[in-house]
Amino acid sequence: MGNSLVISEPVEILFLIDYFHRTGGTEQHLAQLIRGLAKLGFRSTLVAFDMGENRLLEGLRREGVPVIHLPVGREYVPNALRQAVRLARLIRTHRYHIVQTYHQKADTYGALIAWCAGARHLISSKRDTGELRKPLHIFLNRRLRGLFEAFIMTAERVRTAVVQRDGLPPARVTTIHNGVDAQRFAVPTAGERQAARARLGFGADDFVVGMVAGFRPEKNHEVFFAGLVQAAPAIPTLRVLAVGAGELLDSYRHKLAASALADRVTFAGDVADVVPYLWAMDVGCLTPGSNEGFSNAVIEQMATGLPMIVTDVGGNAEAVADGVNGAVIAPRDAAALARALQRIHADAPARAAMGAASRRRVEESFSIEQMCAAHARLYRSLLGAGRASRP
Repeated sequence: MGNSLVISEPVEILFLIDYFHRTGGTEQHLAQLIRGLAKLGFRSTLVAFDMGENRLLEGLRREGVPVIHLPVGREYVPNALRQAVRLARLIRTHRYHIVQTYHQKADTYGALIAWCAGARHLISSKRDTGELRKPLHIFLNRRLRGLFEAFIMTAERVRTAVVQRDGLPPARVTTIHNGVDAQRFAVPTAGERQAARARLGFGADDFVVGMVAGFRPEKNHEVFFAGLVQAAPAIPTLRVLAVGAGELLDSYRHKLAASALADRVTFAGDVADVVPYLWAMDVGCLTPGSNEGFSNAVIEQMATGLPMIVTDVGGNAEAVADGVNGAVIAPRDAAALARALQRIHADAPARAAMGAASRRRVEESFSIEQMCAAHARLYRSLLGAGRASRP
């Protein structure tokens, strides 16, 4: 990154987010962004309407980032008014240069309060295609779109969907892909790979297929496991590693116990450090049926040198180039997943080439430094030349 992005006097940004009570994709993205922006001369404050203690928040606090919980459940009860007063007072007192919102409540309730409190620049960060939004949310987004000077989309597919659904002015919309820490998510050495596999009970000749995703309906584990069941007869050494927790985890544990994969699946649950689990894999998958954004899990697996099989939902096809670093299949097509797995399993040299291509794509296009630099450029363009410091 060039020195032109470094600002001599800190620009202050307030990030508003609906919930920060787990270590999911948006939470990880925001923690990475706050850390990266600090290196470029920005100062950040985080406000969450629903907060639960986790390692990401602990890390931000240790680094001196103000983390504030304004508990807001429903927006139309007395408590919401009390928290609105607190938020407005915070914004008026600190005169943040930029207020950036994440998720529905922040985009409406939070943005309206920020605007009334005199926020200088408002930005909305859209994380997915919005297919799960209620009609009321779409109505509110359309009515309040004029409050925002800019909208950040995580992928071009997200951009197209949200611009159409919310009626956004295209000139105010920019796409910034998520980034990954390529040093932390490194390609394992032979020894690291062997140790990771041994710790999970995998042999050197096992073909380990993994998926990192919360067990929620939109992640569509049904297709993932159905494709594996179809592929299993052709891949005798097939083993499955499912990383993630969620409301449907116990249901899938029960289903798989009575399937052809009964003795081949390892459910890792929610893990503190996903890297050793990625090092144990031969192929990574993500099979959402709808409402995907730009998956951190996909680019993290790519960074560790894995070929990927993903459904053509959200920004998946922007990370994975079909035939180059993996396969892009139609949503809800378990047979296509089985065929892709068999092809990749049967051709070890092609599999290695795809893994190397995954790593190159991350280094060239999806680094955390590139993500933070793109945000910094947008912020500076809104602030304007010579207006980066407070008046």
